[in-house]
Order: sequence, then structure tokens, then C-alpha cells
Amino acid sequence: MKRVVSNSVVAFLLMVMVGCGFHLRGAADLSDSLKTMYIEGVSLQRGMGLYLKRGLISNGIVVVEQPKQHAAILKIIDNQFDRRVLSVGSNAKISEYELYALIRFSVIDAEGNTLAAPQQVEAQRDYQFDENEVLGREAEEDLLRDELNKELVQSMLRRLSAIK
Repeated sequence: MKRVVSNSVVAFLLMVMVGCGFHLRGAADLSDSLKTMYIEGVSLQRGMGLYLKRGLISNGIVVVEQPKQHAAILKIIDNQFDRRVLSVGSNAKISEYELYALIRFSVIDAEGNTLAAPQQVEAQRDYQFDENEVLGREAEEDLLRDELNKELVQSMLRRLSAIK
């Protein structure tokens, strides 16, 4: 009897999720002109460039090391990362920071035609700061920086999927 009730509840929850339009985020559906891409303006060995390369490859895009004849060019115009003071405590010491990241990019096809005019994506996170736990906060900031990079890459992929 308990199994029937639990199976009924699970089936009901699945129907509700399907009915509301929920679905897992899959791979970005990119046009054929973007299936081979050269990334210009950022190092692909570390940081944002590495996350961007991994994100493109996981979505079925071939990332080439040198510009080729049939490769679209993803040009990173600006890549900013900033840490700002968000709040100060009553003792005049910093108690909260905001991490802010911005990427401006454009896309050019293999013939030199502009597929996407310069556009930007932004992401931000804030975190509490305690001067007594500096090492832990540095690790937290590194983790948040990685999350910001992943969020920026996902936003860029959504923008790239709008190009037809």
C-alpha cells in the first residue's frame, strides 16, 4: 500500500513538472556557421578562456587554435573582473564584498560578415568578509570567481544560440 501511494506521489510530481514546462538545460542549439570557432582576445589556457573553451566543446563546437578558412571568430572585446566594497560595518571595516564580471564579445563568420554585433554579459556575486578568516575567504572568492566564469559562459552560449 505504501509503495502505491509513493509511486502515485512521484507520478503526480512528474506530471506537474512536465505540465509547467520544466526541462533540464541541454546543449545550446547553435547554427551550422558556428560549429567551428576560433576564439580571439583571451587565453584559452586558464580562467575565463578555459571555461569558454570547455563550454563550447561540450556543446559540440570545434575550437581551433589558429583562424581557419571555415571557422567563425568569437572576438572577446573586453573581459573585466572587479571586487567592490559592498558594505562597511560599524567598526569602519569592510564586512561585505561584491564580485563583478563582464564580457563584451562579437561574432564574425568565416567570410568576415558580422553575425553578432558587440554585446555584453554580466554576472555578480556578493560574500561576507571577516578579517579573522582571510584564508577561508580567499578560497571562497576563488570559488565564486569560478562560478561567475561559468555563468558568463552559459549566458554567452544562450546568446550564441540566438544567432541563425
